Amino acid sequence: MELTVYGARGSYPIARRDQVRYGGNTTCLHFRTRSGQDLILDGGTGIRVLGNEMMQREYAEGQGEAYILVGHTHWDHIMGFPFFEPFYREGNRFVVVSAGQAGVHIRDILSGQQAVLHFPVSFEHLQAHREYLQFKPGDHLTLGEFRLETVQLNHPGMTVGYRVEADDGVVTVYTDTARVREVRLGDGMGGLEPDAGFSRGYLEQLAHCARGADVLVYDTNYLEHEILGWYHFGHSTVEDALEIARMAQVNRLVLFHHDPEHSDTVVEEKLALARDLSRGEPLTVEAAAEGWRLVVGPDAGSQKGAKP
Repeated sequence: MELTVYGARGSYPIARRDQVRYGGNTTCLHFRTRSGQDLILDGGTGIRVLGNEMMQREYAEGQGEAYILVGHTHWDHIMGFPFFEPFYREGNRFVVVSAGQAGVHIRDILSGQQAVLHFPVSFEHLQAHREYLQFKPGDHLTLGEFRLETVQLNHPGMTVGYRVEADDGVVTVYTDTARVREVRLGDGMGGLEPDAGFSRGYLEQLAHCARGADVLVYDTNYLEHEILGWYHFGHSTVEDALEIARMAQVNRLVLFHHDPEHSDTVVEEKLALARDLSRGEPLTVEAAAEGWRLVVGPDAGSQKGAKP
C-alpha cells in the first residue's frame, strides 16, 4: 500500500515563502493498493492537486473509481471538493464514506458548500456518479481491498479517526483530536470538564485502533506553550502524539495538521522535539510534507518526493 500526502495543514490553507518545505494545503491523504485501488482521506485543498494527477490516469476517460473518507466536515477538510476535477468527468464513480454530523447527512453537507451563494456549480450537477456510505464510530468497514476500523476523535462535532489496512500494511490517521485530560469535545463525549476515568478509557480506544500500525499520523498542531487556554479548539501536541504512539507500539509517527502560521522552522522544531523525547525508543518520527510518498507494509523501504 502506498500513502501520499497532498495536504498537511490544518484550519486554513496558506502560502508563504517560509512554508515551502511542508506545504500550505489543508488535509488530504491518498492511499493506493498494489493493484491500483484508490482511497482518499479528506478533501482539503490538497485534493485539487491529487485530482489533477488522477486526471492523467483512467479518470480522464471517465473510467476511474475511488473511495473518499471524510474525517469530519469542518471547512479545512472539505473545501477542496468543488475543485476536484475527477468529479466533473462523467463515468467516474466515487463512494463517499462519512459519519456525517448529528442529524445531517454528508450528501447535504457537501451540497450546502456548493449552494449558489457560495459556488457557481451545484454539487448535484457534478457529472461523476457518487454514492454515500454513512456509518457510526466504532464500525468496521470493508471498501474493496481496504479494511477499516473507526473511532470517534475528541474534536467538536462528529470527527472520526481511521485505521486503514491493505496489502498487509497498516496506517492509522488521527487528524484532529484534543487532549482528553483537559477537555471532552464532540457529540456524546460528555461535556467540557475533564474526567480521569473517561480519559483512561478513551486513550485506550485510540491506542487499540492504532495497535501495531506501521504508521500513525497524528494531529500535532500546537507546541506546549501554545495550547494553554486553547484546549477547546480540539488539537494536540507532540507530547500527546507520542503518548498514543507508545501505547499502541507503532513503528512510525508522522506529525500532522501543522498550524497554518507555523513556518518550516517551527515544524522542524516540533520534529526535533519529538525525536529528542523519543530518543532510544524503537520509533521513527517524521513530519508530514506535501509530496511525501511512503510505501507501507512488506514492500516498505521506498519513499519519494519531499523527505520530512
